[in-house]
Amino acid sequence: MSDLLRLLRSVKPYRFLLLGGVVMMVGVGFFEAVAALLIGPIFDRVLNPSAPDSTVALITIPFFQWTIYLDRLLPEWIHNVWTVVSIFIIGVAFGKAICEYVANYLLNFVGFSVIMDLRNQLYERIINQSVSFFHRHSTGKLISTVINDIEKIQLAVSQVLADSLRQSFTLVCLLVVIFVLDWRLALLSVGLIPLVLIPSAKLGTRIRRSSRSSQANLAEISQLLHETISGNRIVKAFRMERWELNRFRNAARKLLHVNLGFVRAQAMTSPLMEILGAITIVFILLYARDSIKNNTLTTGMFVSFIYALFKTYEPVKRLSGINNSFQQAVGASAKVFELLELKDEVAEKPKALVLPPFSRSIVFDKVSFAYEGREPFLKEICLEVKAGEVIAIVGPSGAGKTTLVNLIPRFFDTTRGRVLIDGTDVRDVSLDSLRSQIAMVTQETILFNDTVRNNICYGHRNVSEEDLDDVARASIAYDFIHQMPNGYETVIADRGERLSGGQRQRLAIARALLKNAPILILDEATSELDAESERLVQKALSNLMAGRTVIVIAHRLSTVRRADKIVVLENGMIREVGTHQDLLKQGGIYQRLHELQIS
Repeated sequence: MSDLLRLLRSVKPYRFLLLGGVVMMVGVGFFEAVAALLIGPIFDRVLNPSAPDSTVALITIPFFQWTIYLDRLLPEWIHNVWTVVSIFIIGVAFGKAICEYVANYLLNFVGFSVIMDLRNQLYERIINQSVSFFHRHSTGKLISTVINDIEKIQLAVSQVLADSLRQSFTLVCLLVVIFVLDWRLALLSVGLIPLVLIPSAKLGTRIRRSSRSSQANLAEISQLLHETISGNRIVKAFRMERWELNRFRNAARKLLHVNLGFVRAQAMTSPLMEILGAITIVFILLYARDSIKNNTLTTGMFVSFIYALFKTYEPVKRLSGINNSFQQAVGASAKVFELLELKDEVAEKPKALVLPPFSRSIVFDKVSFAYEGREPFLKEICLEVKAGEVIAIVGPSGAGKTTLVNLIPRFFDTTRGRVLIDGTDVRDVSLDSLRSQIAMVTQETILFNDTVRNNICYGHRNVSEEDLDDVARASIAYDFIHQMPNGYETVIADRGERLSGGQRQRLAIARALLKNAPILILDEATSELDAESERLVQKALSNLMAGRTVIVIAHRLSTVRRADKIVVLENGMIREVGTHQDLLKQGGIYQRLHELQIS
C-alpha cells in the first residue's frame, strides 16, 4: 500500500492535467450511456414498420417516469425519426471520439511525465551515492532497476491509468442506464459480478509477488550480460563461452517459469467473465420473455438493456486485467522505492561552506575508516601534505593506499578522525567547492563512448581550440589525436577500447590538465603500461605535476624516488615516513619492497 500511495503522490505536480483527463473520461462514459439509450428508439421507431415516420424520436426511462423527446433539441424541419436518430448517433460518436482523444493524451502525458520524474530521481539518487554503494550493488542490477523496473511502472501510470479511468467511468454510467431501464433485471445481472472480483483480487496478490520475482530475475540476466560483455576477452581466453551460455540459459529459464506463473494467473480472468456472461444471459432471457409478453418491457428497451449490460461487462473484464497489470507494476516498484529512500552516505551539510582556493596543507588527523561494520581498514592515520609537495604512498596490496586518498575528495567519509584542507574539515564544505580543487588520474582509465574532444573537456564547457591543443601537447597526446580519422571529433569506443593503454592514459592526463586543479592524485597511473608507453606517460605526468600538490600511489618504487616524502602503509597503518634514501637506510618495509623489485 505504501508503494501504491507513493506512486499516486508522484502525480501531484500534474494534478490539473489529470483533472482535465478525468473530466474527459467522464464525458466518454456519458456518451457510452447515451449510445446505449439510443438503441431503444432505433428498434421501437426506426426499425418498427408500424411506427409512423413523422413520429418524434424519444427515449423512455421507466424508473424515473421520464420521456426525453430528442426532436425538441433540433429544428422543426428535421423532425423525421430517422433523421433525428441518425444526427444523435453521429453526434454521440463525435463527442465520444473527442473526449477519448483528449483524455488519452492528457492522462498519458501525466503518466509519462511522472515516469520521467521518477527515473530522473532514481538516477540522481544512484549517481550521488558514495563509492561504497557501488561496491555493494552490482552494475547490472542497478541498470535493470533504472530500465526494466521503471518500464513496468511506466505501463501502470500511463496506459493503465488512462484505461482504468475510462473503464471506471464507463462502468458507472452504464450501470446507471441498466438500473433506470429495469432495476430488478439490473440487480439480477450485477449480483454475479463479485464472483469475478473476489478471485481477481486474490490473483492480483499472486501477480504482485510474481512480478517482484520476475524483476529480480531480469536483474540477474542484466548482471550476467554486463559481466560477459565487458569481460568478453577473459571469457574467450579461458574458453568459457559454453559455461556462460549455460548460466544465461538457467537465468532465462527461471524468468520463464516466473512469467508463466503470471500468465496463468492473468489468463483466469477472461474465462471467469465468459462463464459469468453465459449464466447471466440465461436468467435475463427467462425474465425478459415474460416482461415483453406482458408489455412491461419493449423490444427496444430490452435490446438497450442487453447492449448496456454487455458494455458493462467489458469494463469489469478490462478492470480485472488492469488490476493485474497494476499489481505487476507495484511489485516492480518495490526495488525502485527502496533505492529512492536511501540516504546519501556522503551528504553536504545544510549550510556547507565554500572551500577557499587551496594554499597551505592537507592533514589527516587520527583518521580511521571501516567498511560497514567490519574491522577498521585504516587505523589512526596522522599525515600532513604541505602545498607544493609531492607525496608518495607505497605498500603491499590491500594496505589501504587507494582508500586513504579517496577520503580527500570525500568518496568515503572517515569513521573516526578528520581530513582537513587548510584547516577546514572536508565534511563542512560543499562537495562542488571541494572536488573542483582535486584532479585524479587512476590506474583504471575511464573514458566514455564519445568524441576525443568531449572526453578531454569532460566537466568543462566552451573550451577553445587553442586551450585544447595546449593540453593535448602537454599530455603528449597531440600527435596521435591528429592521426585519427576525425581528430578531436573521432568517437572512441566504450572505455576507449580502440586506443592503446598509453593513449588512454594520456587522454586522462589531458583531462586532468584542463581541470587545472591545485591538488593532484595519481593512483597507479603507469602500472599497466609497457616501457615505451610509460616513458611518454611519465613525461606527460611531469607536465601535469608542475606547480601542484601531488599525492602519488605507486607499486613501482622507481617512479617515486624523487618524491619529497614517501609514506609506507601496511595493514592500514603508517609504518614509515621519509625520503627514498632515508627509508633505504632504515632497513624496514620500504627497503624490503625495494630489494624485491630489484631482484
